[in-house]
Amino acid sequence: MTENFPERLKRLRALLDKEGVDGIYISSPVEDVTHRYSSNRRYLTGFTGSSGILLIGSNNAYLAVDGRYGEQAKAQIGQSDFTLYETVGSQEKWFPEFLNLAGLEGKQIAISAKDVAVSEYITLQSIISNLKGIKPDLIPKFSIVETVRSFKDQGEIEKIKRSIEIAEEAFSFACSAIPFGVTESDFAESLKKAVIAFDGDDFSFEPIVASGPNAAMPHAPLSDRIFQIDDSITVDWGVLKDGYCSDLTRSFILDPASGRADKFHEVYDIVQAAQTVAINSIEVGMTGAQVHQFAARHIEEAGYGEYFTHGLGHGVGLDVHDYPPYLGPSSEDILGEGMVFTIEPGIYIKEWGGVRIEDIVHIKDGRAQRLSNLASTISPNFGGL
Repeated sequence: MTENFPERLKRLRALLDKEGVDGIYISSPVEDVTHRYSSNRRYLTGFTGSSGILLIGSNNAYLAVDGRYGEQAKAQIGQSDFTLYETVGSQEKWFPEFLNLAGLEGKQIAISAKDVAVSEYITLQSIISNLKGIKPDLIPKFSIVETVRSFKDQGEIEKIKRSIEIAEEAFSFACSAIPFGVTESDFAESLKKAVIAFDGDDFSFEPIVASGPNAAMPHAPLSDRIFQIDDSITVDWGVLKDGYCSDLTRSFILDPASGRADKFHEVYDIVQAAQTVAINSIEVGMTGAQVHQFAARHIEEAGYGEYFTHGLGHGVGLDVHDYPPYLGPSSEDILGEGMVFTIEPGIYIKEWGGVRIEDIVHIKDGRAQRLSNLASTISPNFGGL
């Protein structure tokens, strides 16, 4: 399914009009060849180069790139309504013409705060101060493009679902044969090989593999700790496929007959029930805080309230953490039709370990529907047991 770039631009312009600005400037915080691309730039144009500037007015939209990216940009932006502008020399030399082409001389221009570094903002202000005639105003704005991105179209939903499918297949394969002596880092490496084997492009983030007491840290760093037979394990992983991300978490115990099993299952059942309560309660128009409270209240009533220490979820899309929406105790983000986000309650107990279950949901027809289908209860094959 092709991406509807003109419709995305139309929705962005409607939001700019609502915000009372005439256009928007979008760049990227740092030119970094190790970074995939600016997600906002990719979303609006299809361009995946590591450097480029968008300038969008009410009638014109331009992508400026230097000579390194001209041919790539020509090939990638053909389905969008953007015109390519190839730059020569310093920004001071070409920006006045760029501004004129976009029809933004003397206008109110939003600066996408996520995509413009302070140094670039200072440079722009200096360039504008030297312009002749009526000068434009630069107005930093947060989450304008991100708000448009939060409402996924059907093509995006299909790409996220494919990313989820690969993540689920890879995880099931990695759990099908866990040898004695494996470490957290070993398991992460096995999972990555499975991701590639099942046609994923890469992890969408560095995975968390936390065993035994390490699982008491929600974002435990990978270590060389060896899995023990009575360990519970928490794995948080995701896949990048065709630019879109997934993000899932499962907790499981290696030996169901171990002395830790009863406690694990007690905590696990509470977390699973909290997730189910939250998902079943979601309706369009709720805030992120309201949904968070459904899960938090259930965990608190079970006697573990102090051990749920993070927000309930976040958006997922071109970024593994797409904001908005954020689901947390103080979030005022309003949930709407088409949003895709995680629901990931957890309980973390120092020196014992932790349990987290994370799935991705999509708001369709006013209610949350699961996009992930991996069984919540995992029965790994550990050392042939």
